[in-house]
Amino acid sequence: MAATILGTPSAQQAKLPDDVPINRHKLAPLVERSTPPTLAYARPMHYVLAAQPQSAPLMVLIAGTGAGANSAKCKTLLRALYEVGYSVACLPSPTSVSFILGAAEHPVPGRMSSDVASLSRLLRRVRADAARHTTITSLSVGGYSLGATEAAFLARRASQRGTFEFEHVLLINPAVSVWDSVQRMDRLLADNIPGGIEGTPAFIARALGKLKTAYGHGKPLSFSTEALYRMYRSGRASQRELAGGVGLVFRLALANMAYAADTLTNLGVVVPQSARMGRYQRRGAAMHRAFELSFGQYVHKLLLPYWNRGQRHLTFEQLKRENSLRSIAGFLQRDKRIRAMTNADDIILSKGDVAFLRRTFGTRLKIRPHGGHMGNLSSRQTIRDIQQAVAP
Repeated sequence: MAATILGTPSAQQAKLPDDVPINRHKLAPLVERSTPPTLAYARPMHYVLAAQPQSAPLMVLIAGTGAGANSAKCKTLLRALYEVGYSVACLPSPTSVSFILGAAEHPVPGRMSSDVASLSRLLRRVRADAARHTTITSLSVGGYSLGATEAAFLARRASQRGTFEFEHVLLINPAVSVWDSVQRMDRLLADNIPGGIEGTPAFIARALGKLKTAYGHGKPLSFSTEALYRMYRSGRASQRELAGGVGLVFRLALANMAYAADTLTNLGVVVPQSARMGRYQRRGAAMHRAFELSFGQYVHKLLLPYWNRGQRHLTFEQLKRENSLRSIAGFLQRDKRIRAMTNADDIILSKGDVAFLRRTFGTRLKIRPHGGHMGNLSSRQTIRDIQQAVAP
């Protein structure tokens, strides 16, 4: 748990090049959709590219839950892969507001087949745009967290339809069953923040107070990994508080996603159906309702009702089954291009999930005993493993 929220201390981090040419590129929308004033901040959609000056293979990475293409984790991976000769592009997560607005055919994320179909169209667009900036010799795909799970499904879709010829497929801390993982996130918040969601303001105030104490009186407060690590080492942060913090981070990502999905579909769960929200109108009440939604409630109040509109029909059991790597286990076992890595104590995985990954990938899986969920991404060993797994 500590590693998940604190990340890798600087003394254990890999030294990566500082001079990687990282640039954001705008993308025209892939879908025809008007932008509500309250979501205008998420326009236009971007991807991030580090282009090699010479011909090189292109690795495309998919960000984790709620993250944009410019996320810190994407940049770490981008620098690590650029160092070994790749041009690297980062795509926003299908659960980010910019993707929902600009690329999602169905603007309620959470159904794997639909999200991956939209990802496939975005990848085609990004590959074409990247080719204007560098010469591409081959194509690989990867992702972290939910983005890794989506990369696995994208590889299967490409294999079935012949849409892309991936040289490597890299899965970093994937969720095995998306439903089981989000249930764990719900419990982290409900079980570890006194008062649940209503207790969040007091929880944050206490955490900031402890952080300030650990950092030292009279010194300016820096909200950084180092400061959090110092608070943890001082014994001022309990395991319950760390767990609550992880749950809170995921809930914030969910609130943004739920607000955007409800606004675009007018389902009336977060924003009243009769409301006409202007760009500068206060969104406090609607965002509060979005923040109160658990992942489970999002599925049952937004996702399933959307997919059961009109002539469509989707059951909860079908959704769970579709969103699990177990549903494509045979493909994952057979396809030797796929490499995976995770940690045995990853909080989004059960013991059964870890066993499934071991059985499925065998020697193509790197598993470390500690590191939580992405907590050791920047460590020297993890970066070395990533670079060796997809060495061009």
